[in-house]
Amino acid sequence: MTSRAISRRARAPGPAEPSAPDEPRVPLRLIVTRGALGLELYEPVELGPLSVRRLSLTLPGLAFPLDLSGGVRVFRHRRGELETLELALAPESLARWLEPRWASVLGGAERRVTVWVEPPRIGLGLVSGDAALAFDLLWAPSGGDARLIIDAARGANLEGPALGYAMRAVDAALGAGAERRGRVITVEAAGARLGRALLPAVGARAPAASRVRFGPLELDGDLLRVELDSENPPAALSAEPTQALELARLVAGADEALARGAVDEARAGYLVALEQAPRHPDLALAVAEIDAYAEARDEAALALLVESRDPVGAGLIAASLLAATGDLDGAREAVSRAALSERFAPLAALGWRWLGLREPGAAGKLQALDRAVARAPALPCARWSRFEARVARGDVEGALADAEHLEAAATGPRARHAASAHAARALLEAGFGREAGRWFERALRYLPDDPAATTGFARSLIELGSKERAFGLLERAVALAERTGSVDAVALLELARLLARELGDLPQAIARARQVPASSPGALEARGLEARWRAALGDLVGASLAWARVRDHVELTPEPDPRAVEWLREAARFEREARGDALAAERHLAVALRAAPRDRALGDAYRRVAAEVAAASAAAGATDSAAERRDSTRAEPPPQLDESGLLERAEALEAALRLAPGDGQLARELVELLEALGDDARLYALASAQLEDADPSERAWLLPRARAVLERLEADASARGRHDEARLYREARARLAVSGGSG
Repeated sequence: MTSRAISRRARAPGPAEPSAPDEPRVPLRLIVTRGALGLELYEPVELGPLSVRRLSLTLPGLAFPLDLSGGVRVFRHRRGELETLELALAPESLARWLEPRWASVLGGAERRVTVWVEPPRIGLGLVSGDAALAFDLLWAPSGGDARLIIDAARGANLEGPALGYAMRAVDAALGAGAERRGRVITVEAAGARLGRALLPAVGARAPAASRVRFGPLELDGDLLRVELDSENPPAALSAEPTQALELARLVAGADEALARGAVDEARAGYLVALEQAPRHPDLALAVAEIDAYAEARDEAALALLVESRDPVGAGLIAASLLAATGDLDGAREAVSRAALSERFAPLAALGWRWLGLREPGAAGKLQALDRAVARAPALPCARWSRFEARVARGDVEGALADAEHLEAAATGPRARHAASAHAARALLEAGFGREAGRWFERALRYLPDDPAATTGFARSLIELGSKERAFGLLERAVALAERTGSVDAVALLELARLLARELGDLPQAIARARQVPASSPGALEARGLEARWRAALGDLVGASLAWARVRDHVELTPEPDPRAVEWLREAARFEREARGDALAAERHLAVALRAAPRDRALGDAYRRVAAEVAAASAAAGATDSAAERRDSTRAEPPPQLDESGLLERAEALEAALRLAPGDGQLARELVELLEALGDDARLYALASAQLEDADPSERAWLLPRARAVLERLEADASARGRHDEARLYREARARLAVSGGSG
């Protein structure tokens, strides 16, 4: 039988030869290729995101004539020699395959991967929320080894250098046969590995693959293809992959350090490499990028960058350094150049958004945000930024167009509810009550029982003057929150305001204000309104206590509300004018002054009140002897004193104790009085101060009280969910036990 006959028989009459009934279908057929009998795949086979479109192998050692009547079944178990293998990759398939594997690279619930090809480069981009990462893989094969180099890593809103993220992303996607060292990814003997992965699965023996070599990457329509062939010449690398390989060898150790998060070690390695390759632009950028994420290194990083290249051509890292050093014009140019050359649209859009958020003028801000949205219309954070800028400028029509787009783009009722509620809140805060009301209604269509949206809808109705309907909605919001075991502080506060303003029902308004938790953002205003309304009812003692709670809230808050100073000014005016208590006014102003130390008017007010306190002390005989002062203040408080009288007595004792700090009798009386008032915060402060210098007998009396007040403070903090504060009280109690013994 001739070779021509063999060829005809192997390929005819159809694409496949019939298999025995008990054998699996094998997509192989006999061929004559390169002067020998062989096998080939007659249909593509998928391997992950790759498609093996063509594979042929020869079966060496066969002598003619041959009996081909048994077909593929007779020859498939012979060890062949791989002759050619063609791989194809659809960018969309690779993107879908990478998405679950890159779930943790940037974090976030929603992420999108994009792949594009410009041989010899494969571009990869990942966006999640307002963070993006992009990098290229440069094709640089070596014989039968597949080799790719990570190149041009860049990002926006990352927490460290983009190359570190890129290497970790590659690690998350690599299979068992691939290895990454630094920025170089290698699959050794790729033909043999592919043969072992593919042919046994379709019923044949894995071939030898020592003679095949990779060719270049090529585009075939929308597909990327590459061929392994025994007749391929050794790969001739172009300038780009050659230079990238040289750089990769120089910085392999530094890259590995960066991949595992050892940033300082990586920086030292890049600096050593920079000594060997002076003014290398990529090495200078690597060091500058590390320094851009460190504090107080902006000037040095920019200076290093300037030595090796034009900084405005160095992307978003250079833009951030230029902006940080005061060159906003340079930052604009850097963003513009980076965006024009960027293939990954979300990254370009985030660059424009970054600039828009830093533009000082409204026109420049909107121009940059327009470019961001135009470049990536489906990127939510860019459109939200433009929505907010349009609202701030009063362009309601444009803002609503953005909001409608964002609502339509959201997937599922919860996401659409969140988009509608976000738009509604922004519109309401900007004073567009009618539009806000419509968007709160839209939000409630998706989640009718959301307390926050119900409250927002009620607030928009209040803005429009529809108070009666707002009452019902606020009551519903409070009930909905209680149903879930939470408290809607905003609804309670709005309800309290309506009760006071519209119905004049101050007692009910006070009751609602007192329901606002101390840990909520509205707590300060709730306490201030309670004090104001109590004063209006003539309850001066209750008002004074409420103002004291305002002061305590400000003192216990690490970053007080900006309105805290105004509330404390009002508290001081009340104490001075309504109650004639300059000492209480002084206390309020002292706390206010700590919150706003540069407020000149506040400082003047404090000095005036302090002068009054000093004058009153002098008039009362402040210059008398300490013994006379003790005699005048040691009298037990008469049993008929009400809470107001007890407060006044406590303040008098505190004033006397400031003048005679070593007087143990005064301290003991004040401790007992604060215990009666239940003022644990002041009691603990007093007991702690007295314990420092107390003699053994005084210490024995004070220690149990200090422990008891710490127990109460710890229990109260735990009940309110302030566990860090509770821990501090617990530790203080433990220290007392160690230092005080059994007491």
